Amino acid sequence: MLLKLLDAINLILPKLGEHRVTRVDIKHPTIAIIVPEVENTLRQALLKGWWFNEFLYTAQPDSEGFITLGIETLSFLPQKDQPYAVMRDGKLYNPETLSYVWTESVTGLVKQYVAFDSCPESAQQFVWYSALVDIFTTDIGMATELQIWTGHAKAAYGDLLGEHIRQRKYSTQQSSRWKRLRAAMVS
Repeated sequence: MLLKLLDAINLILPKLGEHRVTRVDIKHPTIAIIVPEVENTLRQALLKGWWFNEFLYTAQPDSEGFITLGIETLSFLPQKDQPYAVMRDGKLYNPETLSYVWTESVTGLVKQYVAFDSCPESAQQFVWYSALVDIFTTDIGMATELQIWTGHAKAAYGDLLGEHIRQRKYSTQQSSRWKRLRAAMVS
C-alpha cells in the first residue's frame, strides 16, 4: 500500500509522543520539523538514482541554444562520448564555451525529483524510517528505540535496493567478469 505524506507524518508523530493529525498544512511545531526532514531525506535518497527516477535522456537545445532540464531534475551526468556539461539553475552549462549555449544535443543520465506520494512503497518506507531516526536523534537524543528504528531503516533500504536490482534486471551472466570466468572454465 502506497503511503501519502500525511500517512508518513502520522507514523512518525506517535513515536515522538505526539497525536496524529488530519492535515499536513496545519500549524504544528512537530510537523514543521517532520516535513522538511522527510523532504531532505527523500532528496538524498533520490540523488543515489533508482529505477523510478533515473533515465537516459537526450537533451535538445531550444531555438536560442539553451538546454533547460526543468526544476524536477536533480542531476545530469553526460555519457562518456558526449560533450562535458554541468547543470546550473535547471539548465546545462557548457564549460568548453563558458556559456549556456549549445549547438548540439547532449545525452546523459538524468536523476529526477519524485514526490513522496509518487515513490514506490519501498522508497517511502526507507525515507520515513530514516527521517524518523534523524528527527528522534535531534529532538530527543539517543534511546533504545533508536536502534530498532535504525534497523527498520536498514531493512527498508535493503528492500529498496533489492527492488532496484530486480527492476534493472542486473545479471552476473551479462558481466565481462563472468564471461572471462566462463571462457576460462571452457578452455
